[in-house]
Amino acid sequence: MSGDAQGRVNLLYLLLIYLLLPIVSLLVSLLSLIKGKGINLARLALAAPLWGHSIQQRLHRLAQCSLDKHWLFFQSQAAALGFSLASLATFFMLLIATDINFVWRSTILDAADMLPVLEFWASPWSFWQSAQPSLELLQMTQDSRINGSHSSANLYAAWWPFVLATQLFYCVVLRTGLLIVVFQLYKVKQRSDFTNQLSSEIFSSTVRQENLEYAPLVHEIPHWLAVNNWAGAELELLTSVNHGMRMDNLMNAGPLASEQERGFAARWQGEQVILVKAWEPPLGELSDFMINGSGFIWPLDWKQNQLTKVNQNHLDEWRRFVAKHKNWQVYLPNSLLPTDYVHSETSS
Repeated sequence: MSGDAQGRVNLLYLLLIYLLLPIVSLLVSLLSLIKGKGINLARLALAAPLWGHSIQQRLHRLAQCSLDKHWLFFQSQAAALGFSLASLATFFMLLIATDINFVWRSTILDAADMLPVLEFWASPWSFWQSAQPSLELLQMTQDSRINGSHSSANLYAAWWPFVLATQLFYCVVLRTGLLIVVFQLYKVKQRSDFTNQLSSEIFSSTVRQENLEYAPLVHEIPHWLAVNNWAGAELELLTSVNHGMRMDNLMNAGPLASEQERGFAARWQGEQVILVKAWEPPLGELSDFMINGSGFIWPLDWKQNQLTKVNQNHLDEWRRFVAKHKNWQVYLPNSLLPTDYVHSETSS
């Protein structure tokens, strides 16, 4: 918006920012909603390792209900709308506080070539005459280094209604309409999926309430056990995990392990303690690994590479999972027990 040395703003650059980019981003967003997991700003931002456990847990729950794509789409459109409103506010401030001179430059296009294209893009606000392009306005505001400028000073600012209308329609109105539609779609799908999920959960809980089994919870284990870093915890955290155990036999068979590391862990014959992330639900891959082994599962929770107390619900979930594997127990030092720890007995 600052323009060249004479303060003249190239109209074609503004059309690129306020018309072409919003339309392209809108099409990409719609494509992300229709196909696959989608590619949008929110998903790319969440791929960065900056988010805490609560955000990851919420995304995991949304993914289980097939709502993550709609939620991420809504967030990306809200962010784009916020950017558009900020751009619109900036444009208003510049119109009030400065004298903006609009020109356009092209080597191969002339006014007659530009007019049909601009009239097509301006058709949504055909009722606003002052915001419509005209052949005279195009001819008078064309700036050329070869033939000299044809601009008339009193027409320099005449493009501002067209630029304003372009922002309002393509950056704000379209995005707002899409945001409302997607929000309603998200709410409808959320109610449907969570109602079905809740009904299923209530039914399954009623059937299995009397048959819950909890694996034994121990607070001391032999110091010579091999340590399996299934959680992929950093070395700094493993140092605090030590709790008197030896780290001579440190291995990794988790999702982040290499094929060589998994092969070594699979050949291990002795007992081991497997470090897992307490907030992540147990997966079938871990269950398969535990079939031919024995030892202890240690659910860990941490913040900023410092161990913290485990949540009671997370602990109960891991104990129910480990109860299905007869050669395994759950280990948790007394110092890391939940604040209001409730002792759950094994029932059958």
